[in-house]
Amino acid sequence: MAYRALLAFVISILILVLYNYFFPPQRPVVKKSTPPSASLQKQEDKSEEKNIVLPSSLEKSYKVKNLGREITVSTPLYQTIFYESGAVIKSFILKKYRQNVAPDSPLQEIIEAKPPYLPLSIDFLQHKDFLKDVKFQADKHTMNLTSQDTPQSLTFTAEVNGIIIKKTFVFYPDSYEIDFDLSLINRTQRPFQDNLAISLANKWPKRERYGFYGGIVLINGQFEEIKWKKIKSQVVKSGNIQWAGLSDKYFATIIVNKDAPKASFIVNKQKEHLVANLLIPPVEVESQKEKTASFLLYFGPKELERLKKLDFHLDKAVDFGFFDIIAKPLLYILRWFYKYVHNYGIAIILLTVVIKVLFWPLTHTSYKSMQEMQKLQPHINRLREKYKDDKERLNKELMNIYKTYKVNPLGGCLPIILQIPVFFALYKALLYAIELRHANFITYLPFTDKIWLADLSAKDPYYITPILMGISMVIQQKMTPSAMGPGQSKFMLLMPVFFTFLFLNFPSGLVIYWLVNNLLSIVQQFYINRKMQ
Repeated sequence: MAYRALLAFVISILILVLYNYFFPPQRPVVKKSTPPSASLQKQEDKSEEKNIVLPSSLEKSYKVKNLGREITVSTPLYQTIFYESGAVIKSFILKKYRQNVAPDSPLQEIIEAKPPYLPLSIDFLQHKDFLKDVKFQADKHTMNLTSQDTPQSLTFTAEVNGIIIKKTFVFYPDSYEIDFDLSLINRTQRPFQDNLAISLANKWPKRERYGFYGGIVLINGQFEEIKWKKIKSQVVKSGNIQWAGLSDKYFATIIVNKDAPKASFIVNKQKEHLVANLLIPPVEVESQKEKTASFLLYFGPKELERLKKLDFHLDKAVDFGFFDIIAKPLLYILRWFYKYVHNYGIAIILLTVVIKVLFWPLTHTSYKSMQEMQKLQPHINRLREKYKDDKERLNKELMNIYKTYKVNPLGGCLPIILQIPVFFALYKALLYAIELRHANFITYLPFTDKIWLADLSAKDPYYITPILMGISMVIQQKMTPSAMGPGQSKFMLLMPVFFTFLFLNFPSGLVIYWLVNNLLSIVQQFYINRKMQ
């Protein structure tokens, strides 16, 4: 039975690797068709993907030949550069993150968009080309916030056909949060009404094969992903949208829809760019009146604790898939250990010890059960030979012998089965949690100057830990009592080889977890074997 459980575990890992990456779940794609009414008020209250055909000005984002001077905003966490004429973002660089593990690596740029596809351009759905040639003016040329400063604002102002447009940004020295107010002042003699669209754009020139890239949205309380490789044409999400944005594995640019939860999120590809628009219901401004729509921007790392503090359920942007409910508590425990040991490799080892202690009673029972099954194996083999042509009688006799000797044939399976969700959850956490990105364990290979285990979210560059894990599996297998037949035993001898090759490209942090788990199992088995003698 333990053989079957381990086989099920192997198959589960294969499903995890192959299904999640080579055959990801299909998400519905909405194709372009005849344009509906531009007003979102006419949309149904149901959460449906509508066919919305955007005007060219919206599809192309903000397009001004002369983008004007550059306005630089610097805080302790990031530096962003605006183009003044469009009041759009040219660059957004994070100061606490680098592109790779090298100490002199360039700082992480999280927006790679190029003109005309630039984030935070605005447009109107009904007034086609309304903002085609408009140019904004900023009230500041530069802004440099220190950790002691209070929040500071930057305002861009433009006027077109009697409508004054103001884009006001409030920056905080200790947060990636940016308040964004969009004000319309109507100086005409008639009311002004239109659907407002705010754009995001990005491109990822170096996309990892297994990383996520695409749109993310919290709609009707549910988190959804729109994967880059699944976008064949325009994708529309309509309903109660609390926030929406673009994201890769570790970083996100998000707009929080604070005032008007009813909205549409439209995502499409423009060459190498992914362009998205948050389209809110009609805004009506009476003559000589002003109306402001308030948003919150989050341009930064997908750090679970930081996102949770901002509320708006932004922490749902960190999604570990089916085992999310297990992965997030594991991540919190890792963070708690890290506060004291300041090394995520050691934190993983401590977490492994905690998990092993929790599973100790079950594992102890499992080993005892396997030893008892081993003692019964001669009797079982005789029964199988005697009733080889009568499976019903064989099963009855086997149940009688299990009952007589008070042995549970499934006793050896339970610990392995229960560890499968923990394994998968930790796999997701180590692969996608930004806390583990570039987190080192041992910076240099002993007695050399070669970098080793400097990034626990990446594979072991020299395959040392997977090989050690394979060796530990062989030792554990030799020490574990077995009630298997000759064919099953030969198959089990291949398991260490199979797992070694499987783990070669796994995150080194996960390999460390499994290696330490095996070592602790060897200690436990040694203790049980001596006690049972």
